[in-house]
Amino acid sequence: MNLPFKITLLFFSLFFPFLCSAKEEETDLFSPLNASIERGSIWGEEEIEVHLKDPIFTQGLIKTDQGGVIISQAQALRIQAQRIEYIHRVENGQLVKKVIAEGDLLFQQGMHAFVGSKLEYDFVSRTGTLTDGKTFTGIWFIGGDKIELNPDGTYSLHDAYITTSENQDRTWDISARAVNVSKNHLLSAKNIRIRFIKLPIFWLPSFKMNLKFFTDPPVRYKIRWDKSLGPRATMRYRVFSWEDFNLFFRLDYRLKRGFGAAIESEYYSPDERTIFLTKSYGANDKTIPDQTGPKRYRLQGLYQWKNREDNTHLFASYDKMSDDKMPGDFKDDDFEVNTQKRTIFTLDHNRENILSSIIVQPRINNFQSLNQQLPLAFGSIRPFNIAKSGIISENYATAGYLNYIYNRQIQEELPHIHSGRIETRNQIYRPISLRYLNLTPNIGFHGIYYTNNPYRNAIGQAIFSYGAEVNTRLFRNSAKHKQVIEPYLRYTGLTTPTAKLNQHFIFGIDDGVYRLNQLRCGIKNSLFSPHLSPFVPQFSLDLYTYAYFGQTAFHYAVPKFYTAFTWNRPSFSIKTAIAWNMQQRLFDYSNLLSEWTINENLAFVVEFRHRSKYDWRKADHHNFILDVARPIDELLHSPISDGRNTLLTRIQLRLTPRWTTHFETHNGWGRRDQPSYTEFRIQLFNAIATSWQFKLSIRKSPDDFEVSPSISIVK
Repeated sequence: MNLPFKITLLFFSLFFPFLCSAKEEETDLFSPLNASIERGSIWGEEEIEVHLKDPIFTQGLIKTDQGGVIISQAQALRIQAQRIEYIHRVENGQLVKKVIAEGDLLFQQGMHAFVGSKLEYDFVSRTGTLTDGKTFTGIWFIGGDKIELNPDGTYSLHDAYITTSENQDRTWDISARAVNVSKNHLLSAKNIRIRFIKLPIFWLPSFKMNLKFFTDPPVRYKIRWDKSLGPRATMRYRVFSWEDFNLFFRLDYRLKRGFGAAIESEYYSPDERTIFLTKSYGANDKTIPDQTGPKRYRLQGLYQWKNREDNTHLFASYDKMSDDKMPGDFKDDDFEVNTQKRTIFTLDHNRENILSSIIVQPRINNFQSLNQQLPLAFGSIRPFNIAKSGIISENYATAGYLNYIYNRQIQEELPHIHSGRIETRNQIYRPISLRYLNLTPNIGFHGIYYTNNPYRNAIGQAIFSYGAEVNTRLFRNSAKHKQVIEPYLRYTGLTTPTAKLNQHFIFGIDDGVYRLNQLRCGIKNSLFSPHLSPFVPQFSLDLYTYAYFGQTAFHYAVPKFYTAFTWNRPSFSIKTAIAWNMQQRLFDYSNLLSEWTINENLAFVVEFRHRSKYDWRKADHHNFILDVARPIDELLHSPISDGRNTLLTRIQLRLTPRWTTHFETHNGWGRRDQPSYTEFRIQLFNAIATSWQFKLSIRKSPDDFEVSPSISIVK
């Protein structure tokens, strides 16, 4: 029969003196037990709830073998077991409050939960011992022959193991003679043995790691086979992990190239404001003749920081390589830190009305051609209303020293380009709302000063800009849709530059200025559905063209027509972009993207891209200064002309609840002086057990074939 806690308390209060031994009867009224009762607490200095089924009372002890629960709110503690003995008595003048629990044992302390075969816990010292205990944190299961529970919430394990397998028969684990785990999930261990199927494969005298961020196995093996390099085996070992820092060692062997090794580090600050990553890889490449040096390396690092107010950001990266073929010969996602092969330092600071930044980008690999910025500063004033006139002013300026340095193999044949450069851009515009039209005229100034030019003289550049935009919006509402039709005109004009293109250096797109008179006219039709999204149109069609006035490379005033179409539905999306070249009577480009989600098991994407040889490769596809400044025949015989066709497909298929496959293809044809090509990649995933995933990757490219099985931990 279950006894309510208050009845149990009353029983103990009335009959406790008679249940004690003769020695206990000699205890005076001011013993710790009686004093605590006089103060009004229940079991000593804190409240302990004891809920037992069919309890037995004897000599200051209450016990049961029918199951029960003991709860201490003050210690955030809960004990549940089949057999429980709770002792509450005075021994040798000291108050004893402890519990012994066995069978179907569950012990909870704060956010930690433990299971085991037997628990002995002392409520006075707040310490305990758990025999054959186990617990978990994140994806990790931790156990040992004995777990010592400490008053501060930490715990220590003896003859311990760490694994991600929830089964008794563990595929792999880390075993250690002694393990300590802090309240912040920091684990330190001694006499480490990494075992696979209970066979030791690695040993360390000591080891530290942060279980909270430890989402990879301590040792990870990967075997790959590709056409060009043959078999390749990789082992990645976590050497050190503590607080928010991780250190890795990697050993790599390729049958055709030989051994390689890497040291990697990771740091993620607790406040998520600082990131620091490094990868340092070296290889003894036996395919390189000894006289040229077989030792090859790549050193990468990335650092990001932002302040508490999130208005100052710092970014730095470096990528030092022994040679330009290093990333291609040792290509692998494992060896990338996303530095984009750049060595750069940027510092951005934003205030309420000022935006500023400084960039330093030197060249540290002499085989690269690079526009060095040593340094380049940027400043901008937030657009403001001039004297409340409605005229908006935009202003920004840059200043720095630029040094365009070429690859060491061609730098003797090309001139050295270096100059101090100061630039300012200023523009004012005035939105005018008429009855049915919105009119926004603008004028501006673009000025550049170079301290050096091809003739070793200082030179200035000045261009005035002018233009206007006119548009209107027509609305039609219905119960299911809202239609918006927007006809528009946008005119852009640039005066003749004061300095010709061959009189100053070209460091970037902002230096290549030319006289321009361009008019864009079009009509945009959008259909919104409030049932899907009030912001993203369900249907969108933009038809437009550009007209050019004055002397240009085009034979027609309106040489091309453009269309952009989007159709969005809950289960699919279709997007197209087409440009028709009137002068050459062909499609400059025609792109089609279709994304479909059939059901929860199948989704696919199909994308077709066509680019003619008249659609120039440009960083800004809507900047047409190059089109009007250079003859078409000259551009056709340059790398900026690159006609091609591409077909991309991606399919994701869930075969079973545990098996998923990804299938990707890339087909290309119609490229100048290059054969057609086909490449594909198949990835097969299987959830083996808790947090473990098997991955088989098969990749076929024109020059390579690779098979890569791997097993890893996923979050």
